[in-house]
Amino acid sequence: MGKVMVIGSSNTDMVFRVSRFPLPGETLLGGEFRVIPGGKGANQAVAAARAGAEVVFVAKVGDDDLGKQAIAGYHMDGIDIRFILNEKEMPSGVAMILVEDGSGKNSIVVASGANACLRPADMDHLAFEIQSADVLLIQLEIPVETVQRALELAAITGVTTILNPAPAQTVSEELLHLVDFITPNETETQLLTGILPDREDATIAAARKLLQPVREAAIITLGEQGAFYLDKTGHSINIPALRVTAVDSTAAGDVFNGYLAAALAGRMSPVDAIELANKAAALSVTRHGAQPSIPKWDEL
Repeated sequence: MGKVMVIGSSNTDMVFRVSRFPLPGETLLGGEFRVIPGGKGANQAVAAARAGAEVVFVAKVGDDDLGKQAIAGYHMDGIDIRFILNEKEMPSGVAMILVEDGSGKNSIVVASGANACLRPADMDHLAFEIQSADVLLIQLEIPVETVQRALELAAITGVTTILNPAPAQTVSEELLHLVDFITPNETETQLLTGILPDREDATIAAARKLLQPVREAAIITLGEQGAFYLDKTGHSINIPALRVTAVDSTAAGDVFNGYLAAALAGRMSPVDAIELANKAAALSVTRHGAQPSIPKWDEL
């Protein structure tokens, strides 16, 4: 595997297991409670590292115990932590996650904390590292202007770029012109295109619309239906997911993206990379938690 730079969020997840999601104004007595390392950027960095890539993680944490514990965990996974920056005036990011028993579905609220302080100027200081990567993987749990600056720097030396447009929000065409691979799920696809990919024809139409501004390919992740791939040559394929019994879908998309980035950095073809990423994501939903659920290469 090659070198993957992941720029994104570092959070601590406060996870509650519930029999069902509460209604507005309702108080539920929950079940198990766990504190687990998370954050979309961190999850993707850990996934890429466990896939065998050389991983550099860029993030910002607070000067608190949560931030220190997170960094120690990344170090144990063999991730290069030299560029995890400290924001002394802000707490580290935190996410509250409700996981529904039975379905494994989740509902998440994030308090960004120090993640919101990762700035474009921080990217300028790391230009050499960004430009020396094989793949840059980035998401939207950090300021969008920082995402754009990182992509601009990567474009100078032709680094392959992957944008996971999550959490769902609109982004400019200027930013999308800097992206090689875009990897939205169904919700994010609908926000970006106005099309819900709930049927084959709708998925194809949405992928075509996603593909217009990006440079290489659109990959729509469809949960238990797998992933749909469309590239600039017109090649398209639906790559099915493995059938598993899900207990917790938290971080499944992050596992997919981390493995995808590692596989592309290792010069695997996009379709083969997606097949590998699907397997890793499927295995992750059979386990509880975000980073604890991420499989290692040899488990696949």
